[in-house]
Amino acid sequence: MMLTAVRALFDYHYSAYDQVWRSVMELSREQFVQERDYSLGSVRNQLVHVMNVDDRWLSRLQNQQPTENLVFGDFPDQQSLWQKWALIRGSVQDYVLGLSREQLEETVELHFPGRGGSHRNTRWQILLHVVNHGTDHRAQILTLLHDLGGETFEQDLILHLWSQEER
Repeated sequence: MMLTAVRALFDYHYSAYDQVWRSVMELSREQFVQERDYSLGSVRNQLVHVMNVDDRWLSRLQNQQPTENLVFGDFPDQQSLWQKWALIRGSVQDYVLGLSREQLEETVELHFPGRGGSHRNTRWQILLHVVNHGTDHRAQILTLLHDLGGETFEQDLILHLWSQEER
């Protein structure tokens, strides 16, 4: 059950981002990088942040040193960011699909000097955190898209699950 649930949540996570990307691709380059007085600023910055988080958690889950954070300015337009997004997304999805039930229950030790030192969490808890974090930032991106006149959508998990029934 847990393995199926985690996989379903990551399917939801990236399917919802597919919808975000459809709206993001309709923005002008100027709108994409336009600084806003909200959260991380631009739509681009929000997406780079989510990529950083997904990629760095993946590194930690694989017992690797987290990658360096991507720099907002390295992505001047949607296409340059999309290419990197696709790579990170593919790596995360491959990882999640390759997990066993036993691996989900394993405890991972994490070191965050600025957040109280060492912490121990199961792999499934960390993966749920990644999806939850993505939901928070999608909501922020949807606000920015709305303010820029872009198309938005409902991102409820149940709507995603219902759409899967229709397949």
